[in-house]
Amino acid sequence: MDITRELKDQIRSSYIDINDIAPHEAQIAAIINLIPDRIKTLAEEWGWNDTEVRDFIYVLIRDNKEKFQ
Repeated sequence: MDITRELKDQIRSSYIDINDIAPHEAQIAAIINLIPDRIKTLAEEWGWNDTEVRDFIYVLIRDNKEKFQ
């Protein structure tokens, strides 16, 4: 599985957990743009399913929920 797919799958999973609906591609792109480089670097090292990475994405979506509607 390629990195982009893993990233999008992680975003979709967290987004669905929070909103009970799947995100559109534009919403996924907006979320990707908000992920800081340090998290992307961590994900490259440990994977997008790493606990710290996964938790960061979940909190990012939860705390910015209104931006992604």
